[in-house]
Amino acid sequence: MSPEALLIVFVGISAVALAAQSLSMWQTSKSITRMVENLEDQSREMEKSAQEVLQRVQGVVDQMAPLGEMAESVKTNVDLISQMVTERAQDLDQFVQEITEMSREQASRVNHVVGDTVEKFEQTTEMIQEDVLKPAVEISSFLKGLKAGLTYLFNRKTPVPPTESNPEEEELFI
Repeated sequence: MSPEALLIVFVGISAVALAAQSLSMWQTSKSITRMVENLEDQSREMEKSAQEVLQRVQGVVDQMAPLGEMAESVKTNVDLISQMVTERAQDLDQFVQEITEMSREQASRVNHVVGDTVEKFEQTTEMIQEDVLKPAVEISSFLKGLKAGLTYLFNRKTPVPPTESNPEEEELFI
């Protein structure tokens, strides 16, 4: 298989791999974004629920003084749960940012590899033209000249001795 064909195959494989990786990264980004949105929605709902529970608990505490300490404990737990949900949402947000940065870095690396491959392909093409095609054209031209010279040399006719001219022939010739 010629180097040109191998280079074309390599560039084709690289392009397919780049397209597959880009599609995969795009789908991963989409699913992570959906997952984060779902978690944020759930976090908001849990916060709303926690706030409602807090309000209800506060009402019970106000009405029942002896149970105040228990209500305070429940309120603390609800606050901890709310804080934990908020921290989890922040962790997920940070995770999505890291994945996005890694995706950008990978895309940059792929872009560099493709650019480098194209540059090497252009250098190879230029080298082929300089080292193969140019000498082949020169050799072909030399062989054509040699052939023309040999053809002329071997097909040369011997001069015909002049004969007495006939005036009728001269008139026909003129």
